[in-house]
Amino acid sequence: MLGKLDKSIALGTTRIVIQSLRNYPARGTKPKPRHLWDTKHLNELTNGEYTHLPLRVNRLGGRDPETGRKVNQHIGGGVKFDYFMIDFHRRGPNSPDETYDERVLEIRRDPNRSAHIALVAGAKGKRWILATENMVAGQIIKTSGYIPPNPVVGIEGNAYPLGALSVGTLVNSVERYADIEDSDVFVIAAGTAGVIVRHQGQYVVVRLAHKHEFSMHQTCMATVGKLSHGDFDNKIFGSANMHRRFGYKMASGLWHKKDGYCGRKIRPLHPVRVLEKAPEEEPPFHEFTLTKRDISGKYGPAATHPLVTQTQFRFNP
Repeated sequence: MLGKLDKSIALGTTRIVIQSLRNYPARGTKPKPRHLWDTKHLNELTNGEYTHLPLRVNRLGGRDPETGRKVNQHIGGGVKFDYFMIDFHRRGPNSPDETYDERVLEIRRDPNRSAHIALVAGAKGKRWILATENMVAGQIIKTSGYIPPNPVVGIEGNAYPLGALSVGTLVNSVERYADIEDSDVFVIAAGTAGVIVRHQGQYVVVRLAHKHEFSMHQTCMATVGKLSHGDFDNKIFGSANMHRRFGYKMASGLWHKKDGYCGRKIRPLHPVRVLEKAPEEEPPFHEFTLTKRDISGKYGPAATHPLVTQTQFRFNP
């Protein structure tokens, strides 16, 4: 809550001024996050290390992992499927004549993701990756980190740095930042692919499936090809019970006003966004307790009586 009530709280050497205001959230905002799996439980099972073995991770069911409150009303229930960890980051040697080779052992449907996944094995062990459209069992896929003087035409299923691929190449699992070992990746939905538009010095502009363009460093890794299971959106569940089997709760059926996010409002695309430096991590939360009078935002006789039960908050400075 933000507002006009001033209350100073000393947290160590930091002094925070908290303000309270009773208002409604803005309409037209982005949808709430889909909290599916408990990452803390995943780290407990794996000790923070990667494993290709199937796991039984606790499901959040649309609840916030910190507060436990329901934040997404359309997620919950379903059959307890095994969870497979996906390795989105493929690394290879930087010399021109060396590659890291892996053999595709199995391709299967993943109940936790829209695209199919492939089990590959190499000299460093086994791992699960996202399968491309024409990937088959027994295929040899290669990973190279070398950027040649002239861009090359990539082979589907192989991984290259963005600077090594020619314009017009379809890519998926594109890393956002080059200086982070486990950076987030673009293009992981079934049947989608990004397109390399142009090279600009040490950066490469990639157009994603939603037509937005991003400029990323040339050393960011990407896999060539279009992701598998392209007919995922055209499949029919058949009944509401089948939706529930996969963990999707049906909507209430109430009429919602078109606020621009759901309507057919035509907006111009954003200019090219350059991803130079990763955003800083958010500071840790601080927990403290305020009375109803402190958070009411009212004064004088209109304020809440101080004997009302206190409320605990978590604050992120």
